[in-house]
Amino acid sequence: MKKVTTKNKLLNKLVSELDGTNNTVPYSMKTVLNFKGRKSPDIAQKAISVLTDENSVIYDPFAGSASFLIAAVKAKRKIVTTEIDNYTYSATYSLLYNSDLKKLQSLFEIIKNTAKSEIMKLYATSCCGVKNYISKLFFDPENGEYFNPTPNRDIVNGENIRLISKCPICNKSRKKFKECDKELLDKIANLDTSLFPHDKYIENSRINITSSTGANYYDRIFTKRSQKTLLILQEAILNLPDSPERDILEHALVSSLSLARISMYGSSTDILYHVVPYGAQESNIWELFESKFNSFIDFKKEYADVLSKNPQKNDKYEMYLSSYQDFCKNKSLHEHFDLIYTDFPYTDQVPYLERNQLYRVWLNTFYKKGSYKLTPKMLQDEIVQTNAPERPIKQKISNYYSDLDKMFATFYQILKPTTLLVFTVKLGKSKYFTTLLEIINLARKNGFEYVMRLGIDKNDPTIRKQAAYKNTLSNEMIIAFEKLDKSNQYWYVGNKNYEFETTKIVYNLIQKSKDDITISTAVKAVKQKLFKELTYTATEHDLNKIQSIIKENFLVERDTAIVRIDCNKLYLDIEDHTDLFTKIYEYVPVIIRTLLEEKGRFTLDDLYFEIANALCNGDPETINQFLSSSSYSNDIAKLIANYCNTTDRVYTKKSYSELIPDNAIDISTLEGTAFELVIKRLLEAQGYTDVINTGGAGDLGVDLLAKKLDYTGKQKLYLFQCKRWASDVGSEPMQRLVAEKARRKADVAICVTTSDFTKDGKLISREQDIEMWNGEFVIRELNLYFPDQYYNGIL
Repeated sequence: MKKVTTKNKLLNKLVSELDGTNNTVPYSMKTVLNFKGRKSPDIAQKAISVLTDENSVIYDPFAGSASFLIAAVKAKRKIVTTEIDNYTYSATYSLLYNSDLKKLQSLFEIIKNTAKSEIMKLYATSCCGVKNYISKLFFDPENGEYFNPTPNRDIVNGENIRLISKCPICNKSRKKFKECDKELLDKIANLDTSLFPHDKYIENSRINITSSTGANYYDRIFTKRSQKTLLILQEAILNLPDSPERDILEHALVSSLSLARISMYGSSTDILYHVVPYGAQESNIWELFESKFNSFIDFKKEYADVLSKNPQKNDKYEMYLSSYQDFCKNKSLHEHFDLIYTDFPYTDQVPYLERNQLYRVWLNTFYKKGSYKLTPKMLQDEIVQTNAPERPIKQKISNYYSDLDKMFATFYQILKPTTLLVFTVKLGKSKYFTTLLEIINLARKNGFEYVMRLGIDKNDPTIRKQAAYKNTLSNEMIIAFEKLDKSNQYWYVGNKNYEFETTKIVYNLIQKSKDDITISTAVKAVKQKLFKELTYTATEHDLNKIQSIIKENFLVERDTAIVRIDCNKLYLDIEDHTDLFTKIYEYVPVIIRTLLEEKGRFTLDDLYFEIANALCNGDPETINQFLSSSSYSNDIAKLIANYCNTTDRVYTKKSYSELIPDNAIDISTLEGTAFELVIKRLLEAQGYTDVINTGGAGDLGVDLLAKKLDYTGKQKLYLFQCKRWASDVGSEPMQRLVAEKARRKADVAICVTTSDFTKDGKLISREQDIEMWNGEFVIRELNLYFPDQYYNGIL
């Protein structure tokens, strides 16, 4: 059972505020540094503004490119950030340093005057006999083919050189590779590039760093011309006097490395280490460097209000080179922060420390040597799952979850009471629910409760294909957790959620026992199981907690203290999966109604997430089995279409006939008990007496008892089983009703449903004398006695 939380109004306001906000990263932020996975500062700024006040202090433990730092400053909130990666920290520091732009431009002009001419000679060419320079060269590295490389759309009529400027004779911006270009490459092949790094990388096949291709060595993906050009440029920067402005120029050079390599035609800077055999491009590095420098200038102008002479510590923010683990050891941080807002650590399995080797090796070789080492402690503290052979511990998903466990425990200690922990999360679709459920489970273990999920895909979460849920789930989202007080936390013993275990133990006890189970017997059974499994002796506090959990999850008769299974609850991962899936399916209309009442609209992943959230106490495999079935997803698509219209690419409440009043109740979306009470009201209106709700006594198959006089004046006992179902009722519920009719010596048994009956269900009805009230009959009777108060959406 979900815990009581306090932030619902605040989070509803956040959803409203973010409605219509584009999930985009500004161009100046996107182009300045080659960081992966930047987040929209506009979304973060609105979220921080809504979730905090002007006196709040925010913490971002995984600072990265400082998107959230910028958002916090724009929201006029104080933020503290930490970053484990020395390269990332240094690059971000240079970005946020309030430099003298005139001095910066002056230093750039010095480099331009001393290095550009030498560099451009390496890219010299001619067209129509007129001198020009290469901007891009398309070629095949594997066989050294320059004259007739593999075709691509940028090679027009065999012209595989893109020029810096149009030829004044032919007015073309492209030309074919000629003998003069080959002669230049032959000369460059003899140049000394011995200073260029030849370091060996940590291998990771996921990001293409493999020994089989040679990509595990630094110089493998650079041409001889690129190597020489980068060395010339680096020497020019090192000849400048040491200053923060020189650091900025260095990071402009380092950022240029992403496209200075031999890159695949049309590739992005995300694909860093791929060894390209054919269809490659070589870029003019002076152009790259000048473009990066201008990006730094543009950023500093656009975010002038964020910059500081001391980015590490100022009145707006603090930024530390530290793992979150080391930083949070400071005892003064206990319950210090009003909000943690951060990017979730690497659920896409891209280890940033390994990815940034390209930049770190260069800096460690040429610039402030030793400051950019990749230390064993950094590798140990990084929260990541990687396939790197050199990092065997980090290959295990169990280790990744263990690191997340420690992270949540740490965050609990530094957050103020009842405050929020907010993540942006990007999940791979293949492990969408498995990862998400584990995140929620670990958060609950460490004193948090999940309180919100909001899809923020850049292409907008939609219902493009209603039946194909895998193509419509938002893999980028915001999820929020609220810190619970100690008395309201989930009960974990070790890594086991004993609220779930208690429910499971009691459920199985009731199912297997021929006798009624009292609450004292149930508590004793859980106590014994605890000791047997964990050698754990339950305290008096634990026993009270067990009793409380039983009352929350089962029906306990007031007079007898007998514990009954509540037919309105989903005992997920406990019941037989066939019954479980049926119950999930029947529960979907209730979820739809709730989503429409709370949000007014929803997307398909909203619905699936609510199903998944109900499963968070158990095995994620259940939801994976459920969602992998095309028949289930197709059925759910039909259900949604039954209740909803598709408006602006989201689901909204279907407009019914004008004959149905707006405040009429849809009986097909009621929870089980609410539907039973509607039928009880109907029976009393029909003249039944002594109508009793039996309290949902689980699988006994009877929900209502009633009496009525027949035409002879004899009083008869009636049994009613109420099925607020979306699917047709089959033989099994009917057979249970047959057994109860005999056990209770009843005169009449009636199965009531919002849907209809299967062929087998109707057969049992005829053979065993069980009456059937289908959805059409029920709504007809309700309209007769209670006009305009009810309707049946399933019809």
